[in-house]
Amino acid sequence: MKILLVSFPEYSRLSGKEREFRINAISNILNETSADFVMFSEHILKSPEDLYKIGESVAHKRISALFELNEHQGLDGNKLYLLHNNRIIDLETNQVFSTTNEATEENIGNLIEELEQHRQFEVSGKRFLIIQCGENNILKGSTGSAEFRLRNRSDLKRRFSKVLDNVDIILNPVHTRWGRFANFLSRIRCFSEQKRYCFSCCQLKGNQLYNARINPGENVTHVVMHSKKRVSPIYTNETEIYLLQMFEIK
Repeated sequence: MKILLVSFPEYSRLSGKEREFRINAISNILNETSADFVMFSEHILKSPEDLYKIGESVAHKRISALFELNEHQGLDGNKLYLLHNNRIIDLETNQVFSTTNEATEENIGNLIEELEQHRQFEVSGKRFLIIQCGENNILKGSTGSAEFRLRNRSDLKRRFSKVLDNVDIILNPVHTRWGRFANFLSRIRCFSEQKRYCFSCCQLKGNQLYNARINPGENVTHVVMHSKKRVSPIYTNETEIYLLQMFEIK
């Protein structure tokens, strides 16, 4: 199975011409790729209308892709959509929390419920799970290790572990690169235990394109792990407006 990660700069106040250019670029990527599944960095589109245009342009092709749309301010606007079987599917879920301080018992319980009911889907026989951006604060830890955040809630830990045990691939689409990158890697490594894959993809910022070109296997924009080890891309392409990398999994 081939999975493509694609990062754009944050979608913000684009002119009408720039907006059409972004829609066409995404459509071309989907039409030209040999990947089975594509994950885009978050906030690359703002309206469902833009997404439906993309869906129409690839209606002839069997491909699956994950999008997050920033429809309005706040976490409620971070809605998830899946392009699958020639349909745009509203997953009817949005980001629950984004910071350590927001990772309260109530919010973690709400997130686990979302993971159980709205965040799983299947592509090519693989079971996927979506953990959005800072929701990876459901884990805590320092460099090299991470664990479920609520030690006193064994009931929630069991439910979370059951969710993880039911999936093959965890997706962690991210808005901006983590400041404490080593801690972020510890969480991705933890998600990839038990022979799972974890894919993380963030927006482009600063010199990330240059870094990815110099060292495509160790860049900070796209992070992929399997059984706690980094996975290198089989293909990398970067332009002035996007970075894409292809990964092949068993």
